[in-house]
Amino acid sequence: MLRTMSPRTDSLLPALNVHLAKARAKLLAREDRQMKADLIDLRQRAGLSQKDVADMLGISQQAINKLERYDSDPKMSTLRRYANAVGALVEHSVTPDLGQSEHLAVAARWKSVATLPQTTIVMPAAIRSGSTSAWAGTSHVQLQVGIVA
Repeated sequence: MLRTMSPRTDSLLPALNVHLAKARAKLLAREDRQMKADLIDLRQRAGLSQKDVADMLGISQQAINKLERYDSDPKMSTLRRYANAVGALVEHSVTPDLGQSEHLAVAARWKSVATLPQTTIVMPAAIRSGSTSAWAGTSHVQLQVGIVA
């Protein structure tokens, strides 16, 4: 017996494709790691220690160390708080996967953090000393985490 699929099911096929799903999973995990690496790099370039960030967030330095480990998987809300503490904005975008994940997941297409342009970040003294009142009106560095085409 031959079953026909409904138009709705046909439209879901790209999302159900096993090759696309694997490529998408690889790509999403890589982007998460890259975002965390970018935030850590920004913290270091700003001259902030893990203890400085921990104090701003009201948590222990060990918690920041754990968050920054390669194998950690922090919640997005935690990363947003960390980003705020290091003076960054994290942008979000959702894009339907119409097959581009297979191409983008190829390791040779990924740009290393080491090759990103270096930016000098000047943090107000009040922020470096842990004062949260200095955040009002402070410029933020935008991080765009994503794929280099």
